[in-house]
This record gives sequence, C-alpha cells and structure tokens, in this order.
Amino acid sequence: MNTKLKYLSFLLVFTCILNAQKLDKKKNYFISAIGFYNVENLYDTLNDVWKNDEEFTPSGKNAWNGERYWTKIDRLAEVISKMATDATPDGVAILGLCEVENKSVVEDLVKNERIKKRNYKVIHLEGPDIRGVDPSFIYNPSYFKPTKSVSYKVTLVTDSAYKTRDILVVSGIFDGEPMSVLVNHWPSRRGGELASRPNRNEAARVARHIADSIVAQNPKTKILIMGDLNDDPVNECVKKYIKTYNDISLNKPTEYFNPMEKLYEEGTGSLAWRDSWNLFDQIMLNHPLIPGDYETWQYYSVRIYNKPFLKSDFGNFKGYPFRTYGGAQYQGGYSDHFPVFVILAKEKK
Repeated sequence: MNTKLKYLSFLLVFTCILNAQKLDKKKNYFISAIGFYNVENLYDTLNDVWKNDEEFTPSGKNAWNGERYWTKIDRLAEVISKMATDATPDGVAILGLCEVENKSVVEDLVKNERIKKRNYKVIHLEGPDIRGVDPSFIYNPSYFKPTKSVSYKVTLVTDSAYKTRDILVVSGIFDGEPMSVLVNHWPSRRGGELASRPNRNEAARVARHIADSIVAQNPKTKILIMGDLNDDPVNECVKKYIKTYNDISLNKPTEYFNPMEKLYEEGTGSLAWRDSWNLFDQIMLNHPLIPGDYETWQYYSVRIYNKPFLKSDFGNFKGYPFRTYGGAQYQGGYSDHFPVFVILAKEKK
C-alpha cells in the first residue's frame, strides 16, 4: 500500500457519505474517489483553423477573452479542489473530463493554485469532433500509474460523415491493481431523442466491446465506464447495450453496476433542461469493483456533487447548475453539468 494514501475511520466515512455500502465498524479503510465532470466548453481563446471554435474567440459571438478564460479555469479548479474531500483529503484521484478543446487548457487547469499541490497529470488525445472538443483525463500519480492510452472512434449511424467524439481509454495500475477507465461523451440528442437514439446505442456498443476486450485479457481488471452519455440510466443505450443493473446485491458478473440508476429514479439529476432534470453524467462499474471482502478496491458510494455554490440563484436558471453561458449570455459560472464521483474503499491491513 502506498504510504501516501489516506485512510479514514468507519465513523468519519459513515457520517460523510449517504446511501453507502456497509463497512465493518471495527476496521479502518483506505478511501479514494474517482469522478467525471462535463466542464462545458473549455476552450482557449485562439482560433484553431482545424476546429469549429470561432465563437470561443475574442471576436466571436461569445466574446471569449483571456479574463473569461482564466475565470473559467479558476472556477473549475475550485470545484475539483472540493470534490470528495469530505471522504478523503486527497479529493478525486482520477477525473474524466469532457468538452475540452485541447491538452493545453487541461494543463492550465491542473496548474491552478487551488489544486497544484496534488500534482495531477494529464492524458489528452485529439479526436475528430467537428466542434473540436474531446474527452480528457487527469490523475494523481500517487494513486494511478498509466500504462496505455488510446482513443476509439464512434461512427454516427444517422450521419456517418459527421465527426463525433472518440472514446478515451486509459489503462494502468491503481495502487497495485489493474484498472481501465473509459471516458465517454456520446452523441447528442440533436434532431430529437428518438431520431438520434441509434447513435448513442452505437457508442454504447463500442464502449462495451472495448471493455469486454480488456477483461478478456485480464478478468481481474477493474473497469469504470464514465461520461456524459446524453441519455439517462434507464435508456436503451445503457440498459441494453452496456447491460447494466441497479441493485448491487444482485452482483451480476457479466453486467455493469450503475449506481446512478437509483439516484435517477429518486429524481436526482446532473443537468436541467426546461424544468426537467436528467442524469446524463454516469459512472458504471464492472464485477471486480463490486463489494466483497474489501481486500481490494471496491465500490462504496456514489455522489452527484451539487453543492449550493454550484447552483444558479437567479432568473430562469435558478436551482440549475451555474453555467458559464446561458445561450450567448455570459453568466460567469462553472458548468451546465454537476460533476459526479464514486467512492472506493479498501481495508487497511
């Protein structure tokens, strides 16, 4: 066990985390957190001729300038600095991101004074998305040692010429245990939920195929499929193509546990649209992460990080995520999505 990893007593963990799995009160556990955050259009201010990013330039319709960019960076760093710190003082060990223009903006983010001491490292692979945004990945090297990173293309069923986001897959060792993280941003509902559904089903099919290939090489690999899926936990792409279940006691070895499904059924969401909440931001876990004896890292709890400071307190968006833009109107907030994370636990021997 890495001596840098922090552990908390059962009492502290229990008081911090609701709807958690049961831990033995007589034992201590190492605690860690892995999350995902749609950061809402994290662009630099430069016009990249190969990307459709003109609106996020000083002369574009969003008047995206240096002041607004650095405010955005600081806002996001503030969120990351606070996520999961009531469970572990190190905060999130791994964080998947989406709506990121390039590696440079993520490097600016991890260098921010609020999180600089965590020494986060960045993995970012440029993809073909027409808007120039991609999934990205940051990690604390005290916890995770990457061994391979690759991106996989997703082809839209309804329009094969339209370029959408790749799936970023990062594999490595999480405190001595094999782990792979799939960071997704599945095709949007452009054209309507029903008409665009085949595209998200295809993205889910690709993601599940990737995960199955990894497990075929090493069945002990812990896999997290995370991302903005542009669908809810009960939609077809998740239930049928990823093959998920929502009751952890069922412990289905060939399916993925989706802790977000029960949150969704309780009416909790990560983004709002026209007075309706959705839970597009999800993290799903394979069988090696399902709780057993906690001798290895196992799932403990899930959280949507929706603290009051992340909510808008005025106008038509009151109670919604406090976003950077409402249409073309600059609001100076954080993102139009709340971040999400899971807590993992491992018995301290």
